Formats: sequence, C-alpha cells, structure tokens
Amino acid sequence: MKVSTIGVAVLLVVPTAAKALSWDIFSVIDSTISKDIGGALQSVNSIQNSLRQDEQQLLFPVALINQSHNYIHTIVTSYRSWMTGVFALPINSAQLPGSQALESVFLSGSSSSIGNLDSVYNASYGGVPPATAAPQAHRHMMDMDDALAKDSLAQSVAADQVSGNLLQIANHIESEASTTAPGTADILSATARAAELEGLASQHKLLAAMLREEAANLAHHNGVLKQSVGQAQQLNNNLQGTLGQ
Repeated sequence: MKVSTIGVAVLLVVPTAAKALSWDIFSVIDSTISKDIGGALQSVNSIQNSLRQDEQQLLFPVALINQSHNYIHTIVTSYRSWMTGVFALPINSAQLPGSQALESVFLSGSSSSIGNLDSVYNASYGGVPPATAAPQAHRHMMDMDDALAKDSLAQSVAADQVSGNLLQIANHIESEASTTAPGTADILSATARAAELEGLASQHKLLAAMLREEAANLAHHNGVLKQSVGQAQQLNNNLQGTLGQ
C-alpha cells in the first residue's frame, strides 16, 4: 500500500514539474523576442527612418525631384509631337518615275533598301559604256565615280537609320527621366553616353565618306589633266609626222 501510494504521488508530481518547466522556457523565449530582439528592431527601424529622412531632405530632395519630373513632362508634352513632325517632313522632289525610285531609296532611312540602289542608280544615271564606245581611261573614271557616288548614297541611308534609332533612344531616355527614382539617374546617363558615342561614330563615318568624295573629285580632275596632256602629245606627234612628210 505504501509503495503504491508513493508511486502514484510520483506520477502526479513529475508531469506537473515538466509542465512548469515548459512554461518557463516559453516565457523566456517570449521575453527575449519581445524585449531584447524587439527593442533592437525598433532601434534599427528608428535609425533607418532617420537616414531616409536625411536622404529625402539633403541627398535626394523630394520636392526638387518632383519639380524636375514635372518640368520634363511639360517639355515632352509640348515639343515631342512637334519635333516628330519636323523630322518627318517630306523633302522628296523628284518628278520622273526613275528619279523617284532612286530618291525613295536614299531617303528611305532603312539599310534594307540599299540592295536596290545599284539598279535604280543605273536607271537614272546610266551604266558604264562598253569598251567600243569610250576610251578605257574614261571608262575607268566613270566606273570609279559611280562607285563612290553609290557608296556615299548607301552611307547616307545607313546614317539616316542610325539617326532614327538615336531619336527613339532619346525619346525613351526622356520618358524615363520623367519618372526615374533617386539613384537610377546614373543608369540613364550611361545610356545617354552610349547613344552619344553611337552618334559620334556615325558622324565620323560620314566625314570619312566626304573625304573619300573629295579625294575622288581631285583624282578625277587630275585624270582629266593627264588625258589632256596625253592628247596634246598625240596631236604634237601627228603634226610632226605630217610636217616631216
């Protein structure tokens, strides 16, 4: 009887002690989370709020940013459609069908139309005459002049296409600038710099084409002078032969 009574008492006391120990652990964890960690989180949030306020007041003033956004939006609304109309003004003026076909190619602004340049150019300006119709020197100069003219026209078409792409990039950057967030302006600046470099590269290619045209023009005049000298020498030889007879 005594042993049984002691056993029952032990069984009743042990779960109660375990339950008490379990509640103590949970209360310690809850106290740690709510007081220690919670207090640290509140301090971190307070510091972050202070830093955010300093950034909005000193580094990235919200009022000035909104003012710049409104200014850009006003510019876009006022001038973009007008400038688009200016760039799209029709400047074609050819009257004849052959000339219109050539003009449509070099005003197309698309490099895909360059493949048609040779045929429409020859239809307007003619091809190189056969060997039986002109001296070989003349045929060489005409062929070279045609080649340089076609090259320059093709280069101008490609440059127009680059200009169209740059306008699209500029409009995109302008639209992004009207809504950009603080800290992302450098990305837009880098994009603008890349577009600027692309424009400069296109300008350099056009300048190179102009230099080639100028060099070809000088070479053509020099070739004419050489032919004049050759013709004068031939005439002199013919006169001397005639007088010698």
